[in-house]
Amino acid sequence: QEREFGPQHRAVAFTLRCLSNAFGSLGDARQQRSLVERALQIQEQEYGPDHTEVAASLRSLGIALGSLGQAERQKELLDRALAIEEREFGPDHRTVALSLRCLGNAYGALGEADKQLSLLQRALAIEERDLGAEHRELAPTLRSLSQASGALGRAEQQRIFAERALAIDEREYGRKHRWLASDLRCLGSALGALGNPEEQKRLQEEALDIEER
Repeated sequence: QEREFGPQHRAVAFTLRCLSNAFGSLGDARQQRSLVERALQIQEQEYGPDHTEVAASLRSLGIALGSLGQAERQKELLDRALAIEEREFGPDHRTVALSLRCLGNAYGALGEADKQLSLLQRALAIEERDLGAEHRELAPTLRSLSQASGALGRAEQQRIFAERALAIDEREYGRKHRWLASDLRCLGSALGALGNPEEQKRLQEEALDIEER
C-alpha cells in the first residue's frame, strides 16, 4: 500500500492500526503505540479530528499508553474517542461499549474505582443486550467489573463477576488459557475476602501455574 498509494494514504492508516492492534495482542505496547500514532496522524489529516476512524485509533493509542503505564494520557484519549462515538452512534452502541470499558479501566489505573465501576456497568448493559449474557466478548468487562468491585471492598459482587468471567473464558478457551489466570486471581481474592483463604490459595496457585507455563 505504501508503494502504491504513498505513506500518507487512508488505506495505509487503516492497515497501520490493524498492525498496531496485532502488536498489542502480542504484548508489544511500544510498537503498538508507534504504529497507531502514524495511523492517527494520517486520519486526522484526512478526516478531521472528530471522525469515527479517528476515534478507533484514539482508542487503540489509549490502550497502548495504558499498557505503558500512562493512565492519565490514556484517559484523555479515550474521553475523546467516547465523545466522538456517542455523538455518531448514540450512547448505547456496541462500539461505545468498547470505549466505555477501556475508559473504565483507565480510571481504575488512576485509583478511581467508583468511576471505573460506573462506566463498566454501562458497557456491560450494552453488551448483554446486543450479545447475550454468555458471549465471550463479555468476559473482559466482567473481569474488570470484578477488579473494580474488589477495589471498592464489595467482595460478594467481585465473586459473582469473576465467576461469570471464568465460566465464559473456560468454555471458550479451556482451563489453561492465560486469560483464566486473571479470572482465577479475581475469584481467589473475592473468596479470601469472604473468609475462604484455603480456596483463595488454591486458585492463586492455579493462576500461577498457568502464568508460568
